[in-house]
Parts: sequence; structure tokens; C-alpha cells
Amino acid sequence: MSKIFFTSDLHFSHRNIAKFCPHTRPQPSQQGDIDTLDNYMIALWNDTVGVDDDVYNLGDLTFSHNLRHIKKVLSHLNGRHHLIFGNHDDIIQNNLDKFLNTPKHDGNPLLSSAQSYLKLNLKAQGKTLILFHYPIAEWDGCHKGYYHLHGHIHDRMAAIGGRILNVGFDLHGKLLTLDEVVRYLEDLPKLDHFSDDTPLNHFEVPSILANSPTFSQIKMDEECQQLVQLVQPLIRQRLMSNC
Repeated sequence: MSKIFFTSDLHFSHRNIAKFCPHTRPQPSQQGDIDTLDNYMIALWNDTVGVDDDVYNLGDLTFSHNLRHIKKVLSHLNGRHHLIFGNHDDIIQNNLDKFLNTPKHDGNPLLSSAQSYLKLNLKAQGKTLILFHYPIAEWDGCHKGYYHLHGHIHDRMAAIGGRILNVGFDLHGKLLTLDEVVRYLEDLPKLDHFSDDTPLNHFEVPSILANSPTFSQIKMDEECQQLVQLVQPLIRQRLMSNC
């Protein structure tokens, strides 16, 4: 039976990604060794994804500006690959026909679909997901309980309430299954359009972050956000009194 996966910010061919995210990336044998990084990510993908599976990749696929190299990397990846454009995917956007119409080793095209934004209706599972590279403060159907999946911020979590999840590879260290996404989000409160009372999400931090050098900064960011939540009503009250 085919599976559905979600991920983001794989950053193929990014020479410095191992320095920025050492807890999820292998250290290259020498400075600028992108083959080690690319081969690691290809192997991890193919150990997870089968040829009949679907992967929704929420952007920043590669740092390479070499069209031939990008096509070579994609040709090795199993499954139906659906790309949501990120801020580093301009080469793919500018040559999209080549990616949609070139077959790879498993018979699927290099990319099965590509777009900037996707409202994904999974009728069999009874779920609707809003897929976008960046976190959205209020997304389509947030008050109905629609999920919002995003990337862009690597191993951090957006300070936004509701059923929202960063599926970035550097937060989880793997591609997430649909079941894993549901386990993260299903019990969270829906985001209320007209209320400031929706609590911020407090996930159990993925174990992959245990050795992350940025985790202490994440904790500081959370404390700052809690302070902001306390101060905002006071500021709003003061503004109203001055009207």
C-alpha cells in the first residue's frame, strides 16, 4: 500500500548545511564536499520512500544552480515527488517543463507536480492540509481544523497556535508520514479567527534536537513569545483607552 510523506528544506548540494545543522547532516570529509551530503540524503530518502509513495516536499530542495546536477539528484529519488516552491527553487521554477516531463529510474517524472501553494484534500483520510513553504499566521480553514504544514525555519518551531507543523528535515531528522503528522496535530485546538486566546503549540521536542546548538535559542524564543502574549492585551487596552 502506498504511503504519503512530508518534508522540507533538504538543501541538496548546500556546502554549509552540515555546519548550520550538524545534528541532522553528516560532516563532509573535506570542506565543500557536497557529494557526501547529497549521497547521504539520497540514501535516507530511498530507505524510506518506495516507488509508489508520494512525497510532498515543502521547498528549498537544492542550493545547486547547475540544471544538469539538479536533474541528476532528482533522478535517484524514489516515488512521486511533489514540490512546493521555496525561496531557493528558482532554477527549478524557470525550467519546470524539463522536470515535469523527464522520467527517472522508477518510471515517475523527476517531479510529479510543482506549485507555490497547495490545498491538499485527502478524502480517504478525511484530512485537508494547507501546504506552503512559509508559516502562515492564519491559513485557509484554520478555524475548521485544517492542518497547515510548512518549512523554511529548519529546526525551529513557529510561534503560531492551531494545527500547524514545521515538517523541516532539520527539526525531525526524517521524512514524516501522514500518521506522524496526525499524531502531532490532531489533539491541538483549532485556530479561532476572532480570538487571541488560542494557545501556542507545545510539542514534545523531537529527540533529534537533543544535541542541536540552536535548541537553547529556541527555548529563549519561546520565553520571549510568552512575554509577548502577556504584554499584548495590556498594549491593546492602553490603545483603546486613548481612542
